[in-house]
Amino acid sequence: MTPLILIFIIGVSTGTLEERVIQASEVETIIRAGEPAEFDKYIIEGDLNLCGLTIERPVHFNQTIFQDSVMFNSTTFNGYAYFWSSDFNGYVNFGSSVFNGYANFGSSVFNGFAYFGESDFNGYADFKLSKFKEGANFGYSHFNGYANFGYSDFNNYANFAYSEFNSTADFGFSSFNDDVSFVFSDFNTSAFFMNSEFNGEADFYNSKFNGDTSFCNSEFNCNANFKLDTFDKEANFNDVVFKGDVSFYSSFFNGVAFFEKTIIQGRLSLTKTKYDKLFIRWYNIVDGLEYDDAAYMTLLKNFKDLGYLEDYDSCYFQYRKEHRGQPWPGIGSFEVSVRKFLDIFLEYFYGYGKKPLLPLAWSLGVVLVFGIYWRSIGQKKQKIIFDEYSPKKNKINNKLLILIYPFLFSVNVFLSGTKLFVDPPEVPDTPGNSQSTTKFVFILERILGAFFSILFFLAVSGTVVR
Repeated sequence: MTPLILIFIIGVSTGTLEERVIQASEVETIIRAGEPAEFDKYIIEGDLNLCGLTIERPVHFNQTIFQDSVMFNSTTFNGYAYFWSSDFNGYVNFGSSVFNGYANFGSSVFNGFAYFGESDFNGYADFKLSKFKEGANFGYSHFNGYANFGYSDFNNYANFAYSEFNSTADFGFSSFNDDVSFVFSDFNTSAFFMNSEFNGEADFYNSKFNGDTSFCNSEFNCNANFKLDTFDKEANFNDVVFKGDVSFYSSFFNGVAFFEKTIIQGRLSLTKTKYDKLFIRWYNIVDGLEYDDAAYMTLLKNFKDLGYLEDYDSCYFQYRKEHRGQPWPGIGSFEVSVRKFLDIFLEYFYGYGKKPLLPLAWSLGVVLVFGIYWRSIGQKKQKIIFDEYSPKKNKINNKLLILIYPFLFSVNVFLSGTKLFVDPPEVPDTPGNSQSTTKFVFILERILGAFFSILFFLAVSGTVVR
């Protein structure tokens, strides 16, 4: 045993707080010599550089404080790597490293930038309850065992782009906070999972994404078995909150994906996304779907297959609205202009067949407007015009009833437009007024009655009675 190592061991056994401080150069000497790396509860001062080593023994850095940078890039850990509950106060680089055993970084705090890109975790990768304050990069990494990032905080940005998760990927109850923006591949986002592959369960349950999030070109090989009621490899986004935009552009869910009680406060992109079942509710997508015809059609089919009929109606209404603002190729400009103009009336008159209360409201408005007209022309000769409704006939001496008779007449005229409920009354005789004008108004109200009645029945048949 070298004198330096002997002095170090003697110093450890005496045990005051000041003696728990060790220089990074001493740590390097001990590990490079192949001696046991027992540095639990130590303060390591100076830049620690163990790049390119193959470490056969377990390393113990539990509850250790690294005051300066830590360089383990291109290092192979053939034994367990314990960094539990440690503080990294400088830059951390474990890039291109290989962990062949248990990699325990749970409950650790990374106060500087943490780089784990292009690394292989062949055992259990434990980052549970960790805090990444200046960004974390796990891009191009392979997680061949359980990857546990549950209850972790990513306070700058988190990059898992082009990574592969071959067992469970657990990000449950984690927070992705975009406190300091970082521009990467033209995306200003807080979490990157683009081009990643999840070959086991992808669990993001109850996590919070406080910035924009990208799952572009990612693959979720869920393989849920509906016959056996097993969902052991599900994509679980239940109870997640996305405060920014979230993109699943060109992603693939090979099975079931759960987004139950998930809130997306930004825009959702499902362009070129493939999935079997997507358990998501339209009313939880606050800013709606990023426009794409195929994405809307697929989502509408998904809602219908799941029996989410109200979600289907709302999604279809939004699609028709946004479709009007898009170019319509293959149609002449004049025809496009006319059809888009008519489309505005279809939206406001009956909600594209998804809002039966709209034609009902318009009907009420028509009855009121025409009722006012019928009353105005009958002020002088009311008994003649509204004889069948007159107070004398009904022996009711009530001024309030006199006020509503023109509106009852208006209802009668309006409903007679369909000839389904009542026969049309006679056109009132209006001495002192143009009879042709009265007849025109009479016919116009009947036409409007037929028009809005048809729209109402179409909307009811498309929503209430399917």
